[in-house]
Amino acid sequence: MPAKLMVIAAILAGPFLACAQTQLDLGLQGKHVDFGNQSFVRPFRTGASLPATCSIGEMFFNTTAPQGSNTFGCVAPNVWTLESGGAPFQVARTSSTVLTIGGDCTVPAPCRARSGALVYTFVTSATVTLASGSGLAYIYVSSGGVLTVGVSSGITSISCVGCTVAPQITQFPVDSIPLMTWNATLGTWDAAGTEQRAILSAGRSFSAGSNVTLTQTGNNVTISASGSGSGGGSSAVDMTVFDKTHIFAEFGFSGAAPWAYTGASCLGAVGTAGVSGEPVGLGFTASNAACFVYYPGAAGLSLPFVDFASGSAPAFHTLIGRYSRGNSNGLGTGDHYIGWSSAKDGTVANFIGIRYSASSGLWQCIIRAGGSDVAAQTISSTADAAVHTFSVTNGGLANSVTCMIGSASSTVTGTIPANSWFAVMGSSSSGSATFTAIEARIHFSGLAR
Repeated sequence: MPAKLMVIAAILAGPFLACAQTQLDLGLQGKHVDFGNQSFVRPFRTGASLPATCSIGEMFFNTTAPQGSNTFGCVAPNVWTLESGGAPFQVARTSSTVLTIGGDCTVPAPCRARSGALVYTFVTSATVTLASGSGLAYIYVSSGGVLTVGVSSGITSISCVGCTVAPQITQFPVDSIPLMTWNATLGTWDAAGTEQRAILSAGRSFSAGSNVTLTQTGNNVTISASGSGSGGGSSAVDMTVFDKTHIFAEFGFSGAAPWAYTGASCLGAVGTAGVSGEPVGLGFTASNAACFVYYPGAAGLSLPFVDFASGSAPAFHTLIGRYSRGNSNGLGTGDHYIGWSSAKDGTVANFIGIRYSASSGLWQCIIRAGGSDVAAQTISSTADAAVHTFSVTNGGLANSVTCMIGSASSTVTGTIPANSWFAVMGSSSSGSATFTAIEARIHFSGLAR
């Protein structure tokens, strides 16, 4: 055939050849593909279950997955991962008596819930079967990572597979992760429940105040007291010193008071007022005799504390007293003691704490053993009838005591005798023994009685 005729034949055959090609490879033949004007587009394969095999980058739409959790991508050969942003733990009514929780939770696409710093993972669904009753069911993840269905008292029979039933629940626990509420009426689940999930949420914020330490471990926040006051003394915001507080509002002989006082000569009187808002303390008076209040005292507590102060490893202990060297009758004479004594009769042969020395007119921090001073150090403070805060503590140190009157302090060291101890406040006098006791606060660390 002449060349001219061959060209004409090729031109004429072109449309017929084109019509014979019914499929195009868009990956190779397409360019700048735009489906924006198409009346119908379905970009993914669809099906009721994920294909057993896939290639990286392949996408699939699962028609049986819950709404919002249908789209999957192939992230590795034959490995599908949920790509859509559906919230976890879909709850569906699969029959009039059965709820399915987490029907979309699988190994390739697990459901996750966060509590504090912990993240819990769920890869299987749970079913809740209602047998009888009416009321509201609360579906949630507990702070311990347990899928839970809490029910009110009206739901009389219910069972769970893959979850736990919690009875007598009338609201979501404060530390739980809410999912859904679903009402039951006469043994049948309502047609729909109420969504309770927070897609975006934040945990509570905790702020540590003075002398408070916050420590978070997992989903638990531990709140603890820190410090015990500067200089080993007391602090108005240190919670540990308020472990035991005894206000002297009645005489020890009443039988109801946990404290007592020495001898028949130690009588009550009108006390001295403290700071504004503080009650007037109970005054005590005795003539030519020691007058002490002590704890443990009446009401069956007459035995002293076991030894907590001596040795190389004493218990951390603090005694704080609101005390005045006087009452309505005037200033007291003799020596005054606020601290720990091995006796409750005012002899103070063995003593740890604060003493007012009548002979020198000074307050001192002292340790006494066998009737003699082991150590003594002056505390700068006015010897008057006003109520002051007296503090005696070892600060956790062996053979040491730190004494404070208000903000003035002094520390002494010396061998503390091994004894049992009473907390005492009062006067050892051969004249008029008067004082006011408003309250005493006692704190031990690790002491057993």
